[in-house]
Amino acid sequence: MSTIISRELLEKAVRLHGHLGPFLVLGLKMSLLAKKILGRKPSGCEIATISSKPYLCAVDGIKAVIGNAVTVKEDDGLSAKFSAEGKEIVFRVKRDLVKKYAEGPWEKCEEYAHEVMKSEDEGLFESLKILPV
Repeated sequence: MSTIISRELLEKAVRLHGHLGPFLVLGLKMSLLAKKILGRKPSGCEIATISSKPYLCAVDGIKAVIGNAVTVKEDDGLSAKFSAEGKEIVFRVKRDLVKKYAEGPWEKCEEYAHEVMKSEDEGLFESLKILPV
């Protein structure tokens, strides 16, 4: 399954963030997938990642979908826990992809973003857990 990002949403996210990059698109895809699985727009998200760029770029992707109800906590990877009406869902981006995109040259930023857009969700995320709250 591949989560599709509309042109309008992508343009909104790029305006919000300032440029197109893989972490922005990862944030968009996680948020859209959470919305689909939870059956509604998540009311909040806790993202766990390294507190610096480019990792934090995923926050703007999430905000473009769910708004400002995003909190950040320090972690060595990239995961996001979305909540809505008594349910939570957690996604963790595969560590090898986090490393690849974080260490890649700036010149490949847009190329990597398009790679993420075309990727199947199963190829991006290690775990998908739905939890009752």
